[in-house]
Amino acid sequence: MTKIKLISSVLITGFFLAAASIAHAETGRYSMTPTKDGILRLDTKTGEVSLCSRSSGRLKCQGVEGESRPLQDRLRLLEQENDRLRTQLDAARLAPAPRNGGNLEVPTEEDVDKAMDFMEKLLHRFKGMVEDLKKDKKHEEGVPL
Repeated sequence: MTKIKLISSVLITGFFLAAASIAHAETGRYSMTPTKDGILRLDTKTGEVSLCSRSSGRLKCQGVEGESRPLQDRLRLLEQENDRLRTQLDAARLAPAPRNGGNLEVPTEEDVDKAMDFMEKLLHRFKGMVEDLKKDKKHEEGVPL
């Protein structure tokens, strides 16, 4: 019963989203609203508002200054900064990785001896563990179930 509710909820949600998308597509890019001075035209993609009026038999539209202008200016600045940062990032990816000033530290003989001693101890312990497992396996094989 729960699966049926879930499926029907998803289908209903999808239907409403599709209907909203179709309604938006039918209205087009611009929304027009009549006023006493002419027609306000809203660009639904950019948010820009223009006042359109008849002049000499032609429709003439001029941008309306409002709260959207500072936001558009800020958006333009952020887009420019984003482009600049992407360029810097791409340049950093292409540049070779910085080296340690060309100085490569070679381990001393003492460092090599320490590393070898550690490996010997590690292998000796591992070998002992394998032998213990073999002994336990032989001991278990001799015990009846």
